[in-house]
Amino acid sequence: MANLPGMDSHVAKDQRSDAAIAYALLRFTFGVNIMMRGIVRIALGLPAFQAYMLTQFKDVPVMPPAFLTSFASVLPFVETLIGLLIIVGFQTRSALIAGSLMITALTFGTMLRSDFTIAWLQLEYALMFFLLLALRSWNVISIDGMMRGEPKRSGVFAG
Repeated sequence: MANLPGMDSHVAKDQRSDAAIAYALLRFTFGVNIMMRGIVRIALGLPAFQAYMLTQFKDVPVMPPAFLTSFASVLPFVETLIGLLIIVGFQTRSALIAGSLMITALTFGTMLRSDFTIAWLQLEYALMFFLLLALRSWNVISIDGMMRGEPKRSGVFAG
């Protein structure tokens, strides 16, 4: 793998490095996006989201309504949990893998509906999951980083 600036081991472990700060900010923002998708769906009521899903798939004969209702009942809680884990950087690898699989499932359904515009948007989410997973060595400003015993420096924004 080609070395990107900031990818050498001593810089990647320094909480003051631009790479660590950039990763933390991207991880936090992306986690908020994913978590809020779930929270909004829960707040608006699961029956409303279930009805929305059933409406979206009414012309897709291979998608049974019972499956859609079950999927729509679970998805907001999965999004909320994955987003929260990404925000705080706890079990980041597992959360990113689970999120990637979640977006794969959503993309599959979107393609069954032939909604190519939304499918492109979902590819952007897949790319974000990829980037955060591939650059996880920069994940030092996180609970995972604290648990690994990443060296603390005097002030994250010093330097």
